[in-house]
Amino acid sequence: MKLNQQLNLKDVLLSALKNKLSASDYCALILYEQWESICGKELSKKTRPKALYKNILTVTVENPVLIFELGFIKEEFIKKINDFFSSENKKIPLEKNITIKDIRFING
Repeated sequence: MKLNQQLNLKDVLLSALKNKLSASDYCALILYEQWESICGKELSKKTRPKALYKNILTVTVENPVLIFELGFIKEEFIKKINDFFSSENKKIPLEKNITIKDIRFING
């Protein structure tokens, strides 16, 4: 490493955690970190990934009306997340390829 090159603390921590967490927990952490880039600025203000268990993503949503609305675009949302993991896996190879099979929206 060059002397004038700065380390990005986020990248260092993610790299260290990658070896300590399960693939599912690591992917949940990546989702949390990259949520705005995945779902957009407006939607990211009203939603947040909460957990990833057995390829089912739980997302907290600010109100029940939005839960209803997100139900209509759930398949598109799943595709966006899986596309993100596909491209992310090229940058940071994961031990196990994670594929989201379903999303549960909960009031948070």
